[in-house]
Amino acid sequence: MKLDSIAARLYRETKVLSTEFDGGNFIDVAQGLERLEQEQLIASRLMKQARRLRVALTRLDEGEYGVCSECGARIPQKRLLAVPDAATCVVCQDRLEHYTRSARC
Repeated sequence: MKLDSIAARLYRETKVLSTEFDGGNFIDVAQGLERLEQEQLIASRLMKQARRLRVALTRLDEGEYGVCSECGARIPQKRLLAVPDAATCVVCQDRLEHYTRSARC
């Protein structure tokens, strides 16, 4: 299951984050900090994906999986295969993204 693989990967990433890197020269420290920031970003993205998958599992339990949370239309199977945690159809997702982009400007 995808959620299990994310949990395992998060566990591995957490172990990597908790290890210390040797001081050494400035370049070594800078590279170590850059690697740490990248690993934190990966862990953050994995946690967000795991959260979305948990929501999708809840929607499945409630009989709402595959139904757009905005308009109530069925979400196409191809979209669910590509984005298993999709809660909106493509039309509503585009509208939400357009609204978000407009709100930022």
